[in-house]
Amino acid sequence: MAEPETAHGAPAEGMECLAMFEPIDSTNYVEYQSAPSMKWRPCLYGAEMIEGLRTSQYKNYMERVQKSDCKAEMKRLMESGPPIWVTDKHACALAEGETHVCKLWFMSDGREVSAMLEGACDGAAHQKLWDDLKSVHAAAAEADANEEEEKKKAAAA
Repeated sequence: MAEPETAHGAPAEGMECLAMFEPIDSTNYVEYQSAPSMKWRPCLYGAEMIEGLRTSQYKNYMERVQKSDCKAEMKRLMESGPPIWVTDKHACALAEGETHVCKLWFMSDGREVSAMLEGACDGAAHQKLWDDLKSVHAAAAEADANEEEEKKKAAAA
């Protein structure tokens, strides 16, 4: 793995949060570090939005898996799997060859935190969760197909 770049920057003049359309300054400026290059880049969301993603993306995924009744959405959710890291293609765009955002740096207090989503797991635990979700989804899809078949048979009788 590449050596991390430890130097942080500052917000560009006139920088604005892509989500909230408020100015980004030293009080809400965030940088993200992506793997495997370990380069720091300016985040295009302010601190509040990024913290919101870090604390909600995993929870939102799990809620969508539990509540969705759309086959296409469920297919997408099962293919992508449970998220692990903060992801936003606009605010935290990944350069070619980068796999994920791994750390966040908040200028206001100088803290660096993991970009792992609150509640998420990785490694073997992540794979087990994903396999379990796919298994439950497959069983539910099979039950739906059987129910449809029974309805067709009843209608034909």
